Amino acid sequence: MKKIILTILFLSCATFTCAQNLNVFNEVTNLKPEQIQSIEDYKNNCTQKVQTNWKKSNIKHDDVIIKITFKTVQDGTIQDLNVEVPSKYEQNNNAAIKAIQDAVPFEGFPTDLNAKYAEHTIFFPCRRYAQITPFSGN
Repeated sequence: MKKIILTILFLSCATFTCAQNLNVFNEVTNLKPEQIQSIEDYKNNCTQKVQTNWKKSNIKHDDVIIKITFKTVQDGTIQDLNVEVPSKYEQNNNAAIKAIQDAVPFEGFPTDLNAKYAEHTIFFPCRRYAQITPFSGN
């Protein structure tokens, strides 16, 4: 139940240029408000690092929002990077991957959660005049 509530919380907060959904998988039974705030701070830090790199990208405009998933582990490295929704232009896909890879290492996620890893889903808009609205699902 806690994981479901945590997932809903993060899915409702994805409103960035590189909108991000983040699920932290842990063994904590009762999340305290300060733990939730720690997760939000971690998510915002990761998003900001990736977003800075994406803004520097030279992309071709098409009508897609690239969706990439990956995991971070406690030391800030990434695993299981996967382009789930690609652009038709390989240049755009490579730019999105590079934006993530150049952000590594991320800060370690909050240790008080006893988390094994955090799953990230990041969306990269490729539209010329992208108006980003919150994403409500994966």
